[in-house]
Amino acid sequence: MKIGDKVRVTKCDVCPKVVGKTATVTKLNSSEDGVPTSVGVTFGRGRPQKSRPVAFLIDEISLIDIDVQV
Repeated sequence: MKIGDKVRVTKCDVCPKVVGKTATVTKLNSSEDGVPTSVGVTFGRGRPQKSRPVAFLIDEISLIDIDVQV
């Protein structure tokens, strides 16, 4: 996963309205060993709504736009 990838929210206890929505990764938050544990995202055109979360754990999202390089 990298910045700019499209992801779909699969689980959110804080705001169930965003489940199923598509977002763009804007920031990767890593643990000590360098493996991303959470990501910052934006929905839509960039200006976040106050009620929507801006960060999700890796377990709560799924990657939907993968660039395959051959």
